[in-house]
Amino acid sequence: MTIFKRRYVFTALFCLLLAWAPAALSADREVPDARSVYGPTLPATTALYALDPELIAGWNTPLRPYEKKFIPEKYQKLPVLGGWYGEGFIPDREVLLASGVRKAFFVNNSVHDRQKISQSLKQLGMEIVYAPGGLRQTPDCFRGMGRDLNRPERGEALASYAEKALAAVNEAVGGLPEEKRPGIYFGMQADGLATVCRGSSRAEALEMAGGRNVHECPPGTENSFTHVTFEQLMAYDPEVILIFEPKFFEALAEHRLWSRLSAVKNGRVYLVPRGPFSWLERPATYMRLIGVQWLANILHPDLFPINLPEETRVFMKLFFNVDLDDRQLAELLTS
Repeated sequence: MTIFKRRYVFTALFCLLLAWAPAALSADREVPDARSVYGPTLPATTALYALDPELIAGWNTPLRPYEKKFIPEKYQKLPVLGGWYGEGFIPDREVLLASGVRKAFFVNNSVHDRQKISQSLKQLGMEIVYAPGGLRQTPDCFRGMGRDLNRPERGEALASYAEKALAAVNEAVGGLPEEKRPGIYFGMQADGLATVCRGSSRAEALEMAGGRNVHECPPGTENSFTHVTFEQLMAYDPEVILIFEPKFFEALAEHRLWSRLSAVKNGRVYLVPRGPFSWLERPATYMRLIGVQWLANILHPDLFPINLPEETRVFMKLFFNVDLDDRQLAELLTS
């Protein structure tokens, strides 16, 4: 073999070694194939979609019509693999085994029993990647995802937006004393009589936006999804009411009981935007980054005078790669 040929072979082998070495050293964090990651909870799956929709193995539940409006058809057709969500819902073991997925991404927060889910996934032979949950931890979540799922630039872009949005809201309203925070009630389900507890991770966006959640739960039950009576709601008589269900929102002004509440009388009842996913809760996802800005502007327009339509366009382009037209924007902000 000539000197030239030997040098060529050595160079080729050296290049192959360089290409192989990083993968070998970080094999536990590498995701080589598309459709290779399972999100066991709704926050995890939606975060995966934001990082790279080509990664996700499937959805936890069938997509609702209002969710499909902003998600391309090819992703709508991904299989439904189930997950841990709601009250007692767990995935079908056989469905997960049949999917062939061997890696799971889990958003760790106090709402979910991490240990129980982790044990179940490990029994299925899955490797688990974790990232911190919670609204304030969203920048760390996306950075961790980007690093561990081999999308560092994308993770950094999402984390940077999260940092800037949260810092802007905190600077504007984070230091408000209790007496300057309007009382808020967040009404969920078809009758509006389910809500979240003060001080819980579920209510984090309400309080971060400069509000005061009126519903306080007994110690140890803060992260529960609780029900109240209308008598309790009357006693609270909140200054601002947020509603999750559009049909209930539409009927509220003429409701025999709710029309007696101060917030209804004063026109301070707001439908929480829910496209592609809820802006505040159910599920509690990174959509709260735009939701907390929306709410801070409603509660304190003088302190947080954001151009919400423009900010919504920026958010949707970054997180969903969607360029909203005027019709889509109006629909997103009112339904």
